[in-house]
Amino acid sequence: MNKTKNLTIYLILIFIGTLFYFFANFHRIAIPGAVFDILEQELNVTAPYITTFGAIFMYVYAFTQLVNGVLVDRYGGYRIMFAGGTILTLGALLFPITSNLLIMYLSRGLIGIGSSMFYLSLIKELREVVSEKNFGMAISIMLFIGYTGGIFANAPFVYAIRFASWREILFVLACITLIATIIFLLLLTKIKLPQVNQQIKIRALPFKLVLHKRHNRNLFSFACCNFAIFYAIQTIIGKKFLEDFCLMSTSKASVILSFMAVIAAVFNIINAYICKLTHNHRVQFLKHASIITFSSLLLLCIALIFDIKTDIIACIFCILAANASLSSILVPVLHLTNRKMVSGTAVSIMNFCFFIMVGILGTATGFLLNILEPVKRGNTTVYTNSSYLLVFGLFFIISVFEMYKAMKLSDKY
Repeated sequence: MNKTKNLTIYLILIFIGTLFYFFANFHRIAIPGAVFDILEQELNVTAPYITTFGAIFMYVYAFTQLVNGVLVDRYGGYRIMFAGGTILTLGALLFPITSNLLIMYLSRGLIGIGSSMFYLSLIKELREVVSEKNFGMAISIMLFIGYTGGIFANAPFVYAIRFASWREILFVLACITLIATIIFLLLLTKIKLPQVNQQIKIRALPFKLVLHKRHNRNLFSFACCNFAIFYAIQTIIGKKFLEDFCLMSTSKASVILSFMAVIAAVFNIINAYICKLTHNHRVQFLKHASIITFSSLLLLCIALIFDIKTDIIACIFCILAANASLSSILVPVLHLTNRKMVSGTAVSIMNFCFFIMVGILGTATGFLLNILEPVKRGNTTVYTNSSYLLVFGLFFIISVFEMYKAMKLSDKY
C-alpha cells in the first residue's frame, strides 16, 4: 500500500515537472516571437535588441545543459526540478514588471536557467517508473505535453492580449508557476529522496568519451542544425515574417505558429511510431529529415527571390515543424551508441548543441534584418524581401551542412 502511495506521489511530481516544462516552452516561444512588434514599439528599440530576448534564453539554456546532466545524476531529478521551478518563477515574475532593458535581459536569463532543469530531470525519473519497452513513448508523451506550451504561446496568447496587456498575462502565469512550485515542495516532504551521490562530479572524461566518437559529432551537427532552423522560425522570426512578407494579420500568423507547435508536439509521437513500424531504422529516418529541411529552405528562398506571396509558405513552416520533432528518435540513438555511464552526458551535449545553435541563429537574424533599411507600415516596422532573403539564405546554407552530416551517419551502432 505504501509503495502504491509513493508511486502515486512520484507520478504527480513527474506531472508537475511536465507542467514546469510546459511553462518553460511557453516562455521560450512567446518572447519575442508572439509580441515582436509590441516590444519594438513599447521599448522603442530595433530588431537586434528584440531578438536578444530569445538569444539570451537560448545561450543560458544551452550552457546549463552541460552541467545539468551531472547535477541530475548527483542530486536526483526531483531536487533539480524544484530548483528549476524556483528560478523559473523568479524570472517569470520579474520580466513583466519592468521596462528596464537590462533587467528584462536578466530575467530572461533566469527563465532560461530554470527552464533548462526539467528535460533531463524528467527523463531520469521517467526511466525509474517506466519500462525500457515504453521509454521512448513515455518521452514522446512528456514532450507532447511540454510542447503544448508552444501552442499557447502564439494564437491563445495573442488573442488574450486583446483583453489584457501582455504584462498582466505573463504575471498571472508566473503566479501559477509559483503555486505549482509550492505544491511540488510539499509533495517532496512526503517521499524519501535518494541520497546525494557524492561520487558524481563535473569531470571532463565523460565529455571526452562522448565527443571522441565521430558518429556522435555527426549526429550532434545534424540534430542542432535541423532543430535550430525550425526553432528560430518558431520562437523569433516566423510570425513577423508571415506578417511582413505574406501580409498576414497578426491573428492569422499567430494561429499558424500555434499550429506549428501542435504539429511539433504530435509528430514527436508520430515520428517515434513510424520509426518503430519501419523496424527502428532510425538513421535512415534522420537522413530523410535532412533532405526535407534542405528542400523546404530552397522553396522559401525561391519564394523570396521571385516575391511569391503564398499561403504555401505556412505549409512549409508546418513541414519544418514536423521534420524537427525528432527527440524521441535521437535520444534512443544516443542511448544505443554510447555507454550507459555517459548516455546522460551525451543527451546533455545534444541539448547544448540544440539551443546554442538557436541562440546563434537568433543573434544572426537580428543582425541580418538590420543590415538593410526597413520601411514603416503605419507604426509598424516592416523588413524587406532582401532582409528576409539574407536570413533564410543563411538557414539554407546551414541546411546543406545538415544534409552533409546526416549522410555520414551509420546504421552500424
